[in-house]
Amino acid sequence: MRVYATILVLCLWFFAASSHASNRYYADNTLEPSQGFAWDWGIGAGYYIEDSYLVGMDSYNDGFEPDIHLAISYEKFYLDYDQSQLSGGLTMGYSLIDKFEWGLDLVGTNIQSGFDETGLAFYGDDVIDELAGIKNRNYDFDVGLRLSRRFENSQISFEYLQDVSGTHNGWVMNSFYSQIISWRNWEFRSGVGLSAYSEDFTNYYFGISESEALANRPVYRPDTSYSLIFEFHAEYPLNRHWVFLTGWLSTWFSSDIHQSPIISQQYQHKAKVGVRYVF
Repeated sequence: MRVYATILVLCLWFFAASSHASNRYYADNTLEPSQGFAWDWGIGAGYYIEDSYLVGMDSYNDGFEPDIHLAISYEKFYLDYDQSQLSGGLTMGYSLIDKFEWGLDLVGTNIQSGFDETGLAFYGDDVIDELAGIKNRNYDFDVGLRLSRRFENSQISFEYLQDVSGTHNGWVMNSFYSQIISWRNWEFRSGVGLSAYSEDFTNYYFGISESEALANRPVYRPDTSYSLIFEFHAEYPLNRHWVFLTGWLSTWFSSDIHQSPIISQQYQHKAKVGVRYVF
């Protein structure tokens, strides 16, 4: 129990910003078995613009956020925290099979950011009128299997994850295809993914219970749902240590999500530009 509690504390600390996936989805990921202990890290900052899908929140939000990348591996165990990708976040894993460009890993990661009546990630203190009276939706932590196949400059991954935090006790299935193209000193990354969410997941985050219902917020019990994401990144080395980066992330939600009384739109977009120092 002490180990489990420590993992949850680490997750909540890491996920002060929303996250959905990590660099494990990309064709150049380094999450492979190592000989002994190995680690790599970088730090930077970026300016972002995004719109929110929650009702009552400003549809235009911008600001600065840190860009941290930390990759640690020991034999078949690894930990990767990556904010250089807009869908970046924390992943812990163990490589079960790594052979003939195929990989099978046991992974643990966060899928959904929490929110409450003050908005996303419990940032503010002011209650948003349209969200007033809803219960807290907590961060989850999901564990499962990831099957991946690497090619020369692309990768495809499939995941089945189960919530082990007791937040919603549902499952999530992810599939993602990425490709990397180099042109002169530029590196371009693109990826497309499809995720499916169980009824328990969808109802916990986007459903409305009887105790939350109001005249303008009826009871809502969604079924299974899905989302489609598209992500694009570009990086350019300014010198030996500094890297310029920019990116765009778009997410589209199925009707079971966007028809929820607390969801304002069917999509969410985020763009950023920044620099990172690589040690």
